[in-house]
Amino acid sequence: MKRIAVLIPGIMTPESLAARVDHLKKFVSSDTEIKPLVFSGPVRDIKVGGDVSLLAGETRQIAIDVEKQGFDALVIHGICDFGIEAARGAVEMPVVGLGSAVFHLASQLADRFGVVTKSDATIPEFSRRIQLMGCFDRITSMRPLNVKETDLLEKRDEVEKKFIDIARYQVEEEGAQLIVAGYSAILGILSDGARDELETNLGVPVIDGVPVAMKTAEMLVDLKMTHSRRAYPMFDE
Repeated sequence: MKRIAVLIPGIMTPESLAARVDHLKKFVSSDTEIKPLVFSGPVRDIKVGGDVSLLAGETRQIAIDVEKQGFDALVIHGICDFGIEAARGAVEMPVVGLGSAVFHLASQLADRFGVVTKSDATIPEFSRRIQLMGCFDRITSMRPLNVKETDLLEKRDEVEKKFIDIARYQVEEEGAQLIVAGYSAILGILSDGARDELETNLGVPVIDGVPVAMKTAEMLVDLKMTHSRRAYPMFDE
């Protein structure tokens, strides 16, 4: 059995958290246990770029705690890979960033892709993080939904319509060959089969980072691979 912890940022209702967990469980093997985790500190979600830095300390401690509990991997459930350097420098198990996983896959499948993301305020930091991933030059644009996280479930029809409108512009006007759901909660709150419908409407692949990150974590555990200590030296205690 593989045990994978998933760290989910955001201020969520019990219903929205349950929707995210249900979405996670759809994409893992039957022998994989998933443990969802949320932040308990003063910063819990990502509204502006500075929040990414402020979440790093708690992300690191959570990584240490779940490794001690015997988990095989940690998935960071966010398109900006918040706290990933701090976590990798503290543990031996693989730490998978949803952002790195999805953008590197997108780069294998298309030369140019559009990103539908969370909000105007997060675009500068998300852009910096994607530059660190080495994938930014393939993006035609990053355009926001600007729907509050707590309103996603209630406004799912509006979210889907806005997603299609933004993505269609990126495909038809900017030349995007693929669309990345650059807000990890988006497809998790839509109905089953929504990604297939989006692809039919847009005529290009649509990538959801959640299954990509979960399958990447399972693969690394199966292959007994983790991050390089040359890239992520262990912290001195």
